[in-house]
Amino acid sequence: MIGLEFLILGLDFPQFIELVLKVLIFPGLAFPLLFAIIVIWFERKFLARIMLRIGPLHIGPFNRTGLLQPIADFIKLIQKEIIVPDNAHKLIYNLAPIMAALVASLSVAFIPYAPKPGGGYWMIFYTPFSLLVILAIFTARPFIIIAAGWASNSKYCTIGALRAALQLLSYEVPLALSLASIVIMSGTFDLAKIVEAQSSIWFIILQPIGFIVVLIGMMTEIARRPFDIPFAEQEVVFGWPTEYTGTQFALIMVSEYFDLCAVTSLITVFFLGGWSGPAIPLLNDISPILSGIFWFLLKMAILTVIIIMGRGIFPRVRIDQLLDAGWTIGIPLAILQISITLLTAQWWLPLVRGG
Repeated sequence: MIGLEFLILGLDFPQFIELVLKVLIFPGLAFPLLFAIIVIWFERKFLARIMLRIGPLHIGPFNRTGLLQPIADFIKLIQKEIIVPDNAHKLIYNLAPIMAALVASLSVAFIPYAPKPGGGYWMIFYTPFSLLVILAIFTARPFIIIAAGWASNSKYCTIGALRAALQLLSYEVPLALSLASIVIMSGTFDLAKIVEAQSSIWFIILQPIGFIVVLIGMMTEIARRPFDIPFAEQEVVFGWPTEYTGTQFALIMVSEYFDLCAVTSLITVFFLGGWSGPAIPLLNDISPILSGIFWFLLKMAILTVIIIMGRGIFPRVRIDQLLDAGWTIGIPLAILQISITLLTAQWWLPLVRGG
């Protein structure tokens, strides 16, 4: 019976076990959840140090580190009552948090985290058009946020949703233009091939302007400070999620860190050479995949610290400043990067894979 199930899936037993590990452990279900737990704890402790505070202390082992505070907060949230406003459009209101978490975690399935020795990549689903698939997933986010804000039937939620939609739409253009430079340089929409094109030199060196535009654009996409205008508590309480409580609020908060996981993974692929790095003997002896995954996760961790740092050292910008910067600075810089890429093709072609 089990053999028949493998036959239906078109997999033998080792391939089936590999698929289960990918879907349930890494980079599937467990990885974004573990990433969220660790980063929530780290962000609170890191920002506390920047602001000369202590941060969470009491819950968890290891000399009052507060290591288990995110888990305690999650347990507290899921025990709270889910309150749906009387005037809310209930179907969309209840569906929006689920869709936010689902869409936030979906892009991880198309990101390659390491090459496999026998060929192929350690990822859940391979497609040569993975970049286009992820861009399509990202375009769904504004509609979910607008739907949640509108369905709440609250002025604070509606204003927060409109702000989120405005900044998402204004920064998708410079993002797409900057990624066009990556496509021109690598000659593919395949994220795995983009990483392989950086085997000699990382694209952050060849495209520093594009890196800055993509980093700022991605921070704006996931509304990280100083671009967290949709959540400005002095003006809109907590923006589009204001009316959500309990498990629904927990899903929205977790989706924010799923987004951060996807964004840092993508920037690592686009500009930091993905899994490229010297082989680590101990990990390489166990499996060559582990060495690539180590370098990938290390680069993700560095990017995560940089993005989180913005919350501690920069003030929140105004919505008009953000939109003006997107249209008058972001787009020209992205076009400039494309022009430089085209004009310097003779120099960089021999440096990238297949040049």
